[in-house]
Amino acid sequence: MTSPNRFWFLLNWQAWAVLIMGAIATAVAHNGWLITLGIIGYLLALLFDIIAGGSLRRTRYVRLAMAEQENRSMRAEQIRLLGGLQEMQARVAELELQLQKVKGEN
Repeated sequence: MTSPNRFWFLLNWQAWAVLIMGAIATAVAHNGWLITLGIIGYLLALLFDIIAGGSLRRTRYVRLAMAEQENRSMRAEQIRLLGGLQEMQARVAELELQLQKVKGEN
């Protein structure tokens, strides 16, 4: 198992850009509360990065892709097995009907 990347959020350049723009706006406008917008923007950029999966490493992307492929193949196998089961049930019903006809003739 790979070691977790604990400081992944420090590598997000978009979040840093938003935070720096908030700090520059604070310095230019001389309003201290504007840095709050920069911090909120930083956190939103991190949230969107998490939603997009940016906090995952390449190996985790590969594992996720392999799991999705396995899920698709298992669903296909499930559908194939259900189709076979329905065919067998139809065949059993047909054979029972033939059996009833044979018993009715005797």
